[in-house]
Amino acid sequence: MGDPRRSGDKRSDQAYERIRDLILAGALAPGTRIVETDLAERLGMSRTPVRSALQRLMQDGFILGSSKGRKLRLVVSPLTKDDAREVYHIVAVLDGLAARTAAGLPEETRREVAADMRAANEELRRASQAEVADPAQLMDLHAALHGRYLDAINAPRLLALFANIRPQADRYRRIYSTGNSGSRLTRSTEEHERMIDAIEAGDRVEAQRATEENWMAAAERLCRVIDVVGEHGRW
Repeated sequence: MGDPRRSGDKRSDQAYERIRDLILAGALAPGTRIVETDLAERLGMSRTPVRSALQRLMQDGFILGSSKGRKLRLVVSPLTKDDAREVYHIVAVLDGLAARTAAGLPEETRREVAADMRAANEELRRASQAEVADPAQLMDLHAALHGRYLDAINAPRLLALFANIRPQADRYRRIYSTGNSGSRLTRSTEEHERMIDAIEAGDRVEAQRATEENWMAAAERLCRVIDVVGEHGRW
């Protein structure tokens, strides 16, 4: 006979992933009010795992809660300039530490990592210059480039923290991808070259600095897009 607690945890995990995917895809738009019963019906699940999942999503920053009398009002977290900067700067610190760690890998490994990163960066450059760029492809290539050195390092605590915050940065990239221009991505690929050179050379300080500055520059580029397109879901 199975353990009912384990079964409940599995249902909660499934609910968490499905709701988070809806938020990341924009199917639950920023600022949308969350009604537990409606969401459970939409997912075809009972309210218990959905309630547990919503609590986790609040902790992870995907959902905000405000008290109204004795009731807790839940909404999908809005996308704002201030939040974008905070998310990107947190990612910058964590990814910078990952790049620093990668720069400390054995020389042969660093060379392999750098070669793969250069190939991904060149593919990203070409894709960004296409007459009609595919935002999903650009996101995948960007993730592949950064993912190469993340996959190479042995830092489970760091990677767990990064895995938690990175989807929130991706949410901004996905929603505001129509604002990405070739010139912005060209600057990003140039910044990537500095990161790649530092990792290959084994320069830990420069690898960390270059990676952090890449994300912080990306935050400012994103904020300029938000200035034009507008914040989503702000009340």
